[in-house]
Amino acid sequence: MHGSSSTEGIDAPLCASPHTQRAITTPQFVDNVSWSRGAHTIRAGLNFRFYVHNDSRGFFGSQIMAPGILFLRSIRPSGFLNLPNPASSGASKPSGTDVNALEEAIVTMFGMPAVIEQGFLADFGANTYSASRYATVYTRAHQYDLYLQDEWHLKKNLTLNAGVRWEYNPPPFDAKNTLVPDKPMDGSQGAVTFVKSDGWFKNSNLGSIGPRIGLAFSPDNQTSIRVGYAWLFDTISTFQVTAMAGKVPGFALECVTNLGTRGVVSVSAGCVAPSGTTDTIAGGFPTTVPAPTATPSAALLQPAQVNGAAPNVGAFDPNLKNPSVHEWSLTVQRELPWRVVGEVGYVGKRGTHLYRAYDLNQININSAFLSAFNVARQNLFAGCKADGSSCPAGVTGQSPTLLAQMLGSSFLTMSSSTNDFNNGDVGDFATRADRTNIVAKGFAANYFRPNPQYTQIFFQDSGGDSYYHGLFVAMRRRFEGGFDFGLSYTFSKSIDDMSVDPTGASTSGGLSTTNSRTPTDIHNFRLDRSLSDFNNTHVLLANLQYELPFGRGKRFVDTASGWLNPIIGGWAFTGIFNFQSGEPYTITSGARTANGGHVSSAAVLGPLDQGHLQFVNGVEGPVMYQTGPLITNSADPHFNCRNVLGTPTYFCIPQPGQNGWGRNFVMGPSFWNLDSGIAKNFRMTERVNLQFRAEFFNILNHANFENPRNATSGSPSLLSTSFGQTCCVASSLPSSATVIAIGEPNRVIQFGLKLSF
Repeated sequence: MHGSSSTEGIDAPLCASPHTQRAITTPQFVDNVSWSRGAHTIRAGLNFRFYVHNDSRGFFGSQIMAPGILFLRSIRPSGFLNLPNPASSGASKPSGTDVNALEEAIVTMFGMPAVIEQGFLADFGANTYSASRYATVYTRAHQYDLYLQDEWHLKKNLTLNAGVRWEYNPPPFDAKNTLVPDKPMDGSQGAVTFVKSDGWFKNSNLGSIGPRIGLAFSPDNQTSIRVGYAWLFDTISTFQVTAMAGKVPGFALECVTNLGTRGVVSVSAGCVAPSGTTDTIAGGFPTTVPAPTATPSAALLQPAQVNGAAPNVGAFDPNLKNPSVHEWSLTVQRELPWRVVGEVGYVGKRGTHLYRAYDLNQININSAFLSAFNVARQNLFAGCKADGSSCPAGVTGQSPTLLAQMLGSSFLTMSSSTNDFNNGDVGDFATRADRTNIVAKGFAANYFRPNPQYTQIFFQDSGGDSYYHGLFVAMRRRFEGGFDFGLSYTFSKSIDDMSVDPTGASTSGGLSTTNSRTPTDIHNFRLDRSLSDFNNTHVLLANLQYELPFGRGKRFVDTASGWLNPIIGGWAFTGIFNFQSGEPYTITSGARTANGGHVSSAAVLGPLDQGHLQFVNGVEGPVMYQTGPLITNSADPHFNCRNVLGTPTYFCIPQPGQNGWGRNFVMGPSFWNLDSGIAKNFRMTERVNLQFRAEFFNILNHANFENPRNATSGSPSLLSTSFGQTCCVASSLPSSATVIAIGEPNRVIQFGLKLSF
């Protein structure tokens, strides 16, 4: 069973979706050589890697490969326990909960499913689909790295390091079938089909040659100055390739058979309904679905279809480049009194050709459609219906001619359209319009989506851009006399136009309209140039280790007796304090006011209030912004706005066709934490020592509440009833990740014993 839909009384004893089976093997050839002569030390080497990544998934995308059944309360066999309609009013009217429970009990006892489904994996070579418990991608990637470096001691106190690195990373490929688009995915050069290829993209990135240079200078015995520059390259992760392989049209086919009270109601296109679907589970209901009649090749060239009916696909930019980072730094290190070393430094980074992913098929709004939308909107505000009819006395409505021709009056006057007009949500309105047959009304199939063959196009290119500048100050005391400490402070700023997982292991792109990685407009990425999602302007870190000065060999009670020394000696105390300023986030309008791909950020009227954590009576958890309700009177100058109580700040839904203030313009809550520990060392024998440790992570049990964008009971969206709240997720502590892999937000106490011999 895949589970139950609208039922709770049926258990799934087996996991219908098998866990991922992943095997990554990397044959590698590495060789390094060094040669010294005079003041020069020359090093050279190579590293060749041949990735074999076989990724088998039982749940590929939104599709479960294994057979499964679903139950619905409303689907029962004809004539079986047909109950009279319950009383609709009065004391005998049963509660909805009781009715649902009874219907669930009927389905549970009788055992008649409402849906049977199964996924089938394509064999493009044989042009057939076959049942498979797993959908497997056979990714292969070859990487060739070479380097040459010279360490040149110009003087006793002056050293120059210079070198170059060449990284050749040809496009990865699938060992069975690599299928890529034959034309630009946006449909600008005609209908797209998928064809065989030697790699997932065309660019071989032969020119990834990165110089590196560094200079170290010591003007005296207590000072060291270092300066350096490097041009670094990255390569695509095989996990990203695996995810993209599953987005080839026809890669897998899901066959769904929907059942009614008398048998089969509908079957997915190209699929075959199993026999025996009127039987119960005990009576022989089928456990598998017959092989489909559809062929994988038929899915490679899709016809134009309405939004939602067309499939979702994915592809790499054929000219995908290796991401690169220019990095430069300057540090000055100085030995200070009391065995302390101080350091001041600056680090700068410039990222180019960074990976980003987004929906290439963004629903666009042209000026004619926007103008007609505003006409219908003004009709509503004047008291008329959106189509300009049923106006109050003395008011004449205007006809939104284009919308009337495309959609008709019934579409314009339905409740969802009214909500879109009130909220200025022209993007949602256009998305719903694109789900209708606009071609039959005389409009082009690509009126909204650039390529009507597909609903969404997950597209990954290398157009990302980033900057980082950081100034740090640090002091360290070497461990001596039973005491050491460290203190560092970093003041930094990180800017980018899309903050994406840097490892590439979980890059999911910008297909959600509310995701922080979703571009405001794929035709103008500079609109999203702002502070990075992970920017922490201030970071302070302090650590301390102190051995108590008692017992033999220590300052006090050096002559402790044999029984006293194990009690008072060997104690040590540790502490780590960490502070980080808050990360930025976007206050969203809740409406897609500019296009169909992105929920706009809020517009701000009045001075910007940055908000702060506060607790409000009647609200669960902390609140960043306490606001009044959304102003819904269209005659009010602050229509579609929320006022931050006690301030002149208003957060507003932008006007149709406009975006708000942009990305990441307010700051989330800061983070601080104190860890501590106590250790006791026991000398068992001359060669055997036992250490007992008590470690306290988040010793003060201080709650660091998450950024509002990650809240479970809060939202940064103006249209949400929980806007401004940041309940109830506390940030996990990386320091406690040794206890639980992802770290714990609350206090964790850990005891340990360590035996050294």
